[in-house]
Amino acid sequence: MIGSSNSPGGSFADSPMISTVAVIAEDAEVRADGKLDVSGVYNCRYARVLPAKFDVTLALRFDIEPLDYGVSQHIAVHIMDEDSTEMVNVRATPISFEAPRTPGLPLAYDLILPLNVGFPREGTWTFDVRVNDRSVARVPLRIEQQD
Repeated sequence: MIGSSNSPGGSFADSPMISTVAVIAEDAEVRADGKLDVSGVYNCRYARVLPAKFDVTLALRFDIEPLDYGVSQHIAVHIMDEDSTEMVNVRATPISFEAPRTPGLPLAYDLILPLNVGFPREGTWTFDVRVNDRSVARVPLRIEQQD
């Protein structure tokens, strides 16, 4: 799990922290200049046999608002099937953010989650991204069997 912010730095609260980027990709990285590079974005994978395991990279960018400063943010990803049955969930280490040194400077937090996920059958699986137990993004991934 790789995270990067423009400023690191609580208490638990329902925060307005929102995800402005949420994609599944072949690769993602945060460059030294702070830019989020994402390549090979996709929403469908094919398997010769099922169940199958796939390496997936979930790339996320969160905008940090003033109400987020000093608040412990709990980020989790819940992977669910088409019936909303949870298959697995991943929780990141809680994080909090300090106000920027320059007032009005926008803050962002990039989180890259390399995951190895086993899919038991065909279907559309949803990666439900939650901050403080509130859904902020839903990323679908279709799994299909193909000879």
